[in-house]
Amino acid sequence: MLIKIIFIGLATIITSSIIKQYRADLSLLINISGALIIVLLTIGEFNNLFNEILNLETSINLSTTIIPVAKVVGIGYITEFCADLAEDSGNKIIGSKILLGGKIAICAVALPIIKNMLSVILSLLY
Repeated sequence: MLIKIIFIGLATIITSSIIKQYRADLSLLINISGALIIVLLTIGEFNNLFNEILNLETSINLSTTIIPVAKVVGIGYITEFCADLAEDSGNKIIGSKILLGGKIAICAVALPIIKNMLSVILSLLY
C-alpha cells in the first residue's frame, strides 16, 4: 500500500514538473488528480483503522473518549489535505483560513474531552 502511494506521488511530482514548463494550469490538475488518487487509496486503510477503533471501543467501553479522538484526527487530516491543495493552487490565504477553521473544529470536538479531564482532575484534588 505504502509503495503504491509513494510511486503515485513520485509519478505525480515528475509529471507535474515536466508539464509545468509548458502549461501551468495542466500541472495543477495533475497535482490535484495525484492527491485525490492517493486519498482514494488510503480510504480503504482508514476504514480498516476505524473498524478496529470501534472494536476497541466496544471491548473496553471507552465511547466517551475514543470517538472524539478519532474525529479530531480525521478533522486534522482532512483540513491539512484541503489546505495543502489550496496552497498548491496558489491560494495561500484560503489555505490558512482552512487551517484556522480546522483548528476551531478540533477545539469544538475536543471540548467534551477537556471537560471530562478537568472533572477527573478536580475529583482527585477534592
